[in-house]
Amino acid sequence: MENGWLTENEQLNLVNSQGVQLAPISYPHLSAAEIYHAVETFYRRFYFRPRKIAELTAEMLTSWELTKRRLREGVEFFRFLRAHAA
Repeated sequence: MENGWLTENEQLNLVNSQGVQLAPISYPHLSAAEIYHAVETFYRRFYFRPRKIAELTAEMLTSWELTKRRLREGVEFFRFLRAHAA
């Protein structure tokens, strides 16, 4: 707030009505919208790497509970990407 990146007394919404994470911060050279859209790019580049996919798959083979958790997270991840694309 001191630097003007967050507005004082403004309600900070960290997620929208669909539960998608928002970027409540902005900088003079980088808007909240730019940050918001960069998150999608980051997630796509990080999680769609062959090594990361293999790593997640290998983890899932070790435990049924972990498999269920990863599948739930995967559904949430694709909902996030779909919401960002809209």
